[in-house]
Amino acid sequence: MLNSRYKNLLNQSALYGLSIFLMKGISLIMLPVYTHYLIPEDYGRLEVLVVFSNVASIILGFGLVETLYRFVGFADDAEKKQRHAAECLFVAGIIAIISYTFFHLYSKNLVQLLPGILTENELYLLGIALSVGGLINIPLAWLRITERAGLFFTVSMLKVILQVSLTFYWLVNGWGVTSILAAGAVSSVIIALILCVIQLKETRLSFSIKHMKSIIYYAGPIFVGGVATFSLSGMDRWLLAEHFGAVEIAAYAIAIKFALVPTLLIQPFTLWWFPKRFSVLKEQDGKAVNAHFAVLGAIISVLICGILGLIGPILIHYLTPVEYHAAISILPWLLLCTLLKMLSDLLNLGCFIEKNSQVQMKINLAACGLGGLLLFMLVPTFMIAGALTALIIANGIRTLLFYYYSQKKVYLPYKFGYLFSAISAAFVATYFGQIS
Repeated sequence: MLNSRYKNLLNQSALYGLSIFLMKGISLIMLPVYTHYLIPEDYGRLEVLVVFSNVASIILGFGLVETLYRFVGFADDAEKKQRHAAECLFVAGIIAIISYTFFHLYSKNLVQLLPGILTENELYLLGIALSVGGLINIPLAWLRITERAGLFFTVSMLKVILQVSLTFYWLVNGWGVTSILAAGAVSSVIIALILCVIQLKETRLSFSIKHMKSIIYYAGPIFVGGVATFSLSGMDRWLLAEHFGAVEIAAYAIAIKFALVPTLLIQPFTLWWFPKRFSVLKEQDGKAVNAHFAVLGAIISVLICGILGLIGPILIHYLTPVEYHAAISILPWLLLCTLLKMLSDLLNLGCFIEKNSQVQMKINLAACGLGGLLLFMLVPTFMIAGALTALIIANGIRTLLFYYYSQKKVYLPYKFGYLFSAISAAFVATYFGQIS
């Protein structure tokens, strides 16, 4: 059984991996271009917008992708699967209309609340891309569920080509930060239209008050918990920009770009496995299979972080101007934060099997609340060192809580022997990366 699953994994992972790395890793791929055309002050301003984008995408996403995975995973037949996908797309469409209206009317007011010197036009362009995010993510999730990696790759590559081409063209013509935001807006709208047409042909739209209540009941706590994670995925840069200015966070922002690479590289695995793990759990040996692939994902995550710890400093040195090289010493600590997040995602199955997701919401609120408090206390005095300390403590606690409560809900027979060996190897690799 495991052999057939490995074959399935290898067949689809290559396409998923390349798709996601290119689609979400554009900022890293374009890093030499960005740092050539943008001064540190502009790059710091862009990072403030990225932080806002992270928070807004969680809010506007409303936990719909996770909800789709859960409801489709436990559905008994194809008709029910299509209905759940249609209902989630309907909700995403309503969110898109409301959010675009908000950005169209209130960008001028909202931009005054953000740190850094931002413009209304920059926020409006970002708002367009954010508004259609759900209309991209739900159809892409549906393609993953129905195992169409080839179509997933084709659509993803189209978005990458559009965004990179437009960004480069407008950067060369002196648009600065606006070029990146405008390219993101145009490419997102085009891809959202294409994906919605593809899904609507298969599932159409569906609306049922009873089913909507079930979706909201499950997605609501995920949404609340997701918003809480802002303290671990953006508040650090927000506070640094507020207290020390956008220029000061430029090197920190570069380190974050490299620290996020492992989350892109592990996605071939998670895109294949996460939609399946609920349905696999219902099988006779479902717990053992879930434990096996969760540990496999954890080992891959650790090794990827170790490789980035080794080669990341070299890449930063050669790909960025000297004023960004302070990112080298920051990178290992941010990689540790990334690894903790990845482990918590892989070892949390039990927290998502109920008809509601209260457990994960409470864990995120507790861990992220602590993280936010530590950031407020430590950043003004200790700057980047304070931010890193707060993030590591909060992410460590979050990972332990997810593991404990997940095992309490559904005990999985994890075998961690090889994982500990991988951690040791990653530590050594990262050490040599810093002294080389």
